[in-house]
Parts: sequence; structure tokens; C-alpha cells
Amino acid sequence: MFSKNDHFSISRFNKIMSIFGFMLILSTLSIIIHNSSANVYNFSIYESYPEYFWALIIIALFIGQIILLNSAFSKSKTNSWIAGFLIIIISDLILLLMPIIKGYFVNGRYDALTHIGYMVDIGKYHNIGSNPYPILHIWGFVLNYMSGLSYNDISMLIPAFLSLFYIFSWYLLGRLVFKKNNMILFMLSMSSILLFGSKNSMLSPNGETLLFVPFFLYIFFKSRVAKKPIPYEILLILISFFVVFSHPLISILLIMTLIISDYPIFTTVKWRKSNYIVLIILCCFLMWSSYIPILTNNIKLILDNMILYDGTGSELGRYSNSLNSIHIPFLYIVIIGLRLYGLEVLLGVLSLICISLVFIFWKKYHVEVDYYHKFSIVGWLFFVLLSLLILIFADSFGFIRIYQYSILFSIMLIPLSINMLLERTEVKEKKHHFKLLPLLSLFLLLITYFSTYNLFFAPINLNIDQQTPESEFSGMEVFYHVKNNSQPTLELGITNFRVYDAVYGVAEGKKEKIRYTNPVIEHFDYTSNSSINSYYNETSYLLISDVGRYQKQKLFPDLKSEWDFTPKDFNKLNNDAGVTKFYSNKFLEMYIINH
Repeated sequence: MFSKNDHFSISRFNKIMSIFGFMLILSTLSIIIHNSSANVYNFSIYESYPEYFWALIIIALFIGQIILLNSAFSKSKTNSWIAGFLIIIISDLILLLMPIIKGYFVNGRYDALTHIGYMVDIGKYHNIGSNPYPILHIWGFVLNYMSGLSYNDISMLIPAFLSLFYIFSWYLLGRLVFKKNNMILFMLSMSSILLFGSKNSMLSPNGETLLFVPFFLYIFFKSRVAKKPIPYEILLILISFFVVFSHPLISILLIMTLIISDYPIFTTVKWRKSNYIVLIILCCFLMWSSYIPILTNNIKLILDNMILYDGTGSELGRYSNSLNSIHIPFLYIVIIGLRLYGLEVLLGVLSLICISLVFIFWKKYHVEVDYYHKFSIVGWLFFVLLSLLILIFADSFGFIRIYQYSILFSIMLIPLSINMLLERTEVKEKKHHFKLLPLLSLFLLLITYFSTYNLFFAPINLNIDQQTPESEFSGMEVFYHVKNNSQPTLELGITNFRVYDAVYGVAEGKKEKIRYTNPVIEHFDYTSNSSINSYYNETSYLLISDVGRYQKQKLFPDLKSEWDFTPKDFNKLNNDAGVTKFYSNKFLEMYIINH
């Protein structure tokens, strides 16, 4: 970033920035210590600390990135980049451990509770039963057995550990993919940021398996280039079983990735084909996974919709219907879209620019494109197109899952393309390098901003914080002891069977047939009747959590017309002669609707 004539050397600049970065980290830790309020529910974890706290975290991350970027573009070879990397890792840890720091009982209201239930089942029955992806749950059980930590705490620690493992896996893979050390540092400035949102912060087999992919790719490519490949091939086979038993979708995507890696245009080197590992994963997948009917049905749906597309039965159609059903300004929709998918859009646009750049250099200047560069381009294009097909023609997998997988290819593609640009301009003008640095710095700052504010569910990204307070658990345990199983349960803000899973296990929940959710009619039907019991034709339980009471008010504070329930509705409920409240605590209320 500086020439030899500058007053400060690269090393000194990095040292000054490192001191500043560590001072910011100390400041954030001081704020955490002086603002500790454990076991307090917030609809947004971002509101639990002042805005400048999050600004300090983002600036600290950005300083770490600048140090890495500065070292990458410098001819001065020092180890000062390590300080920048350490600043990012510590900042990531603060973010990843935020639910534990805030004293969350559980970070998760839906799937995460069921995954805790699978761990309970393994501890109770000492087998995996019908568990479709048992690896994560076995790991949780082992940690519980060896450490004595609760499953709730383990469910918050596993995503943090795997997020860090993901970062260090990229360092290993980068040393294999990139010929120059400076490109490894640039790659680390991207890969060390928490790019996958809730997959980095909340227990999810899909998310945790996705974070394992860079290590899989490292072992896979190492088995091809190592002088003694046998140990790597054995390890590759073992971790292939690990992937299949971890999550079916990632298994399918990895099979596609391995097939892409064998495409003959990538290299003239006679590497061993990946047929054997593809067959191992595929055979294991076919024998084990219950995902096959879902996969075949979605392939059929995509093909049918491609022939006779009417705009329905797809994820895009569902989004369109949702937008048409509410009346909000177009600008508001754009802002929401950027909050939700700004990171993905940014990485996608830059990846497209890089691919265009590579194509121009290859076509015009006959620049040689190496194997990993071709692999990253074809991989990114394939999975982005696949995600768009699913968005337009299907509604099961979730297009964002596939698109997020393509981010792994962006992390290789962008540094390799930037390196090609630098090598091309090196013989011309050095000033082009310095023009590029501010643009790359701005790009890194933006992805850091978007990733930080999408790490946790919150109203800022059109979600509600996923904390499940302990009082909800204790209240639901009371409910399970007193409820009449013949009477239906209506839920507002709490999912009955999920909590049951976490308390007693998934197997017990299936046995008791607590596998359904019953939503509540909007406004408790007070727009049409004076009592809610006029709508329901049998005596029912009604469970209302704070999330259910305030969710729409927090998500759409300026759009009162979109609120399903208003404060007046809850006042009417409490005064409804046809309703009896029989339990309440800080976060949960229970009623019986008499009929």
C-alpha cells in the first residue's frame, strides 16, 4: 500500500493498525462486561448493545482485513499479517459466542430444538433410531458425556467451533490452490468473515456440513497432488461417510462438485479421476438417505414447470404472492432485499465481473488459466444457475442453500482473478494496483457489514431473535404434565412439538403424536365475533409467547395494517368470558378456550 519513499514502512503501518484493532477489541469486551444482562429476551440481539458496539466490531474486522490486504499487495514479506488474522479471529469469536455471552438458554426456536431432541434420544436409547443425519447429534451426545455440558450449551458451541474450523480449513486449501502467498492472504480476508448468516451461529446439520466442505476439498485435492496419496485417500473415504451421515443436500452438491472437478478442459495433467469417491458417496447416500423421494419429486417438478410454467408452485411465485398480499412501497422492498441478500448480491456481482475479466484476458491476450481457476469459474456458474432454477421452478430445497454453496467457489474465484489482473498490469503501470486497493477495501467493508448484520435473526433482516428463554421451557413442562391430550393446542409464537422434542426427545414426541402445529386465527376473530370460542368448535388450549405477542409489531412497526394481532386484541382476550387463563410467567401465557 506504500512505496519505499513513504515515511512509514508496510510493517510499521501494520503494527499501528494492529494496535488500533486490539484496542477496539478491548473496547468491545469492556462494553460487554458493563452491559451484562443475562437471561433477558430481546427481539433483536443487535438491540442488546448500543449501535457503536457493533460499529466497533465491524471496524475491528475491517482493520484485520486491511492488514491482510496490505500484506498481500506488499513486496515487503513480513509476518505482520498474523496480527490482522488474529484480530479477525477474536472478533469472530466474540460474535459467535454472543448467545452464550448474553446468557441464552437455547439459541433456536425451531429446528435447533429438534436437533437437541435427537441428542436426547441418543443419550436415552443409545442408538440413532430413524435419525436422518446422526453425525451432528452423536457429536453432541459425546461432548455432553465427556464434558458434562448441557445439550443446550453444546448446541451453541458446535456452530462456533465449526465456523473457526472452516476458516483454518480455507488456510490449508489456500496453500494448495494459490501459487503466491499474497493471494492466500487476500483469500483469508474474505474467508475469515462469517459469510453464512445463521449457519455460522445456530445449530443446523446443513450449515455445519457446509462449513466442513473446504476441508473435504483440501483432502480431495491433496490426494491428487501428494507424492504419497494413500493416507489422504483413506482419510477422504472416511470423511465421505461423515458427509453422507451429516446432511443429504451437501452430499448431493459434493457429488456434483467432484464430477465438475474431472471435467477434461480443466487440466492436461493426468490426475486420478474422482470416480471411486463419487461412487462411494453415491452408494452410501442411496443406501442411507431418505432424501431420494424429495430429490426425485423436485427434479420432476422443475422439469414440469420448465415445460408448463404458470408462476405457481415455486419459491419465486410464493415470494411474489406474499408481496402482492401486502401493500408496502417498492423502495421498502428493495431495502428489505438488500438486508436479506446484500452479501450474496455483492459476491455474485463481483464474481461475474471476475469471470468477464478472465474471459477477456483469455480471448484477447491468450492468458493461461490454471486448473483451480477454471474449476472455480465452472463451479460457481453451475451452482448459481442451479439455485436460480430452483428459485423459479421449485419450492422445497430453498434456493439460498444452493446459492450459499456457490460462495465457496467465489472465495477461490475472486482472488485468482484479481491476481490475474495484477500480473497483467504489472508490466505496465504500478498505479493500477493502488487504484484497485480502495475498491477491494470497500468490497471487504461491505461484506463485513452485511455478514455481521445477518449473523443473527433480527428485525433488521426481517426475522425475530431465535432465543428460547428458560421460562418458556419450564412453562411448557408444566403444560405437558397437566394437558388433556384429547384437546387440540393452538400456538402463537411457540412451537409445541419443538419444545417437547428438546425436553423429552424426538422419539417420545412421535410416540405421543405431538408432531403438528395449529396457528391461531387473526385478531382472535374479534373482528367478526365478541368471543374467540365462537370460531373454535371444541375446547382448546391456547399458548402465547412474547414472540407471538409482539412479532409483527417488531418486524413492521410502521405497517400496522399488516399486524395479525394488536395490543387491543390481547386486552380483549384477557377479558373474554369464553377464555380462561390458567398459567403465565415472564414470557409465556396459557389459556383454555371453553366450548
